Amino acid sequence: MRKLQTAVELLSLPGAVAGALTWKKFSLAAFKIVMRLKHAGVAPATVIDVGANAGQFSVAVSKGFPQAALFPVEPDPATAEVLRGNVPPAVAANISVTAVGERVGTIEFQVNADSQVSSVLPLGDDRKQSFPGSSVQRTISVPLTTLDALFGGRALAAPVLLKIDVQGYEDRVIAGAAAFLQKVRWVVMEVSFARLYEGEKDFPSMLALMAGQGFRFVRPLNFHTVGKSGAIIEMDALFEKIEPGSPASQGSAH
Repeated sequence: MRKLQTAVELLSLPGAVAGALTWKKFSLAAFKIVMRLKHAGVAPATVIDVGANAGQFSVAVSKGFPQAALFPVEPDPATAEVLRGNVPPAVAANISVTAVGERVGTIEFQVNADSQVSSVLPLGDDRKQSFPGSSVQRTISVPLTTLDALFGGRALAAPVLLKIDVQGYEDRVIAGAAAFLQKVRWVVMEVSFARLYEGEKDFPSMLALMAGQGFRFVRPLNFHTVGKSGAIIEMDALFEKIEPGSPASQGSAH
């Protein structure tokens, strides 16, 4: 059934079949996210892809926003090599092989059988039950940095879009980005409605965290479901900087 639904979606979305046939790394979810960003009027000059994995989002960005400067960040060296082969050479030169969080140093990183769910955090009960194929293969030590340290000294063309998909570690990325977020207009972030990782913040907590950084939740961009019930366990959410004088900023002052 899921394969049939995917086929129907591919056929219904303009450009999706061509992408699936020609892109080095095609992700239907990333394709839909970029398409929906464009329809929402998002037009970044710079994109930071934190948790780039094999390039699912980075490849979609390079196709959907070809003029944007793109900086992928991936902690697993082996996955980063795959990423390097999937993105254009100019983007490959911008790859940073490091984890991103709330401090600078090193950290233990759990490499999963499915690299898309590898994480600093241990697997949660809902992840284990819903995805029995998810299992930690090994633990490696990787560099850890903050967005403030990684991009603080760089001149980035505005507007900036920040994408964060780090399997439950999103709040730590935000904690290490107080200065960097001043440069950011949009944030695309994966948020959870289930206990997928130990220590992961839930959606209401992330809403409050982003509001504290001056961002408002705009809309869902994509949902991740599980099982025959189709229960929604995760969402790719779009946040936008609240501009001074906007109705959102005036409302938040009361």
